[in-house]
Formats: sequence, structure tokens, C-alpha cells
Amino acid sequence: MRRLLLALGFSIIFAACSSEEGGAPPGGPPADSGSAADARDPTLLYVAGPYPTEVSLTQNNCQGIQVASMQTTVTHTAGSPDLTLQHAGVTYTGTIEQNGAFVTVPRSVGSAAETHRLSISGRFSTNGFEATVSVEVTRNAVPACSYVVSWIGTKTGEPNVIPG
Repeated sequence: MRRLLLALGFSIIFAACSSEEGGAPPGGPPADSGSAADARDPTLLYVAGPYPTEVSLTQNNCQGIQVASMQTTVTHTAGSPDLTLQHAGVTYTGTIEQNGAFVTVPRSVGSAAETHRLSISGRFSTNGFEATVSVEVTRNAVPACSYVVSWIGTKTGEPNVIPG
């Protein structure tokens, strides 16, 4: 169970929901990622896209924690301060600032027997992102241990727009 939770907890996929009708225009960006003009507007924050992500365990006082590098996908509407992160059916909410700094609301995964509470913070640049995933583990509601994971994601496709 612990390895399953760790696999779920460390291949985080960033995704935002879209309610636009009609889908993407032919040859254009996905409907929920803003228009092509928005993506190039230097005044509108834009960080959507795929990011192959190098992952490393930087601090750990738990037993049996393993992490692996995986793809991270970000869906973000140009200019929006809100992010919705989704991974393995778990949804995380967060915010991003104009300078690319972002944070998520802590989210717990697991069961009452063992819960991993994940908090994610980091910063996007024009060519990727760096993030820290801080995890607090409880067993039967009693604090047990903690660990920290470093993420370095490299943007695939068009560069991000970070207005400042």
C-alpha cells in the first residue's frame, strides 16, 4: 500500500478543468489553455504544457520511501492565478503568482492507517519549474515521520510566459 501511495504521490500531474464548449480550434491550442495570442502575450502568465520531471528525495526520516522521475502535465488558463492539480484521481488546488511562484493547498492521500499529507510549492520559469513536495506521514492519526522531494521539470513545447 505504501509503495502504491508513493507512486501516486510523486508522479503529480498538474491539470486544470475547462468548461468551454466546442473544444480546440483547428490547429490551435487546447480550449482550456487560453488562445494562441494569450500564450504569446508577454503580460499574461502562461505555464500550460508537459514537463519531463527529475525527482529526488532530499530529506527523509521515514522507512521505505522511494521516488521516481515522471512526466508532469500542467494545464493553466493564460493570466489566471488559479491552478488545479490532478494526479491519480486526486485533485489539488493552488495559486500561481505573476512571477511564477506557486503553492497548493495541503492534500492528504492514503487511509486512516497511514496518511501522507502533501504540500507543494515552487516556481515556474520560461523553460520549466522547480518545486518542493513536503510530506507529513501519520499512522493512525499519530505523526510518524516526514520527507521532502525535489522536482525539476523541463518544459516541452512553447516556453512559459512569466510577466514578472
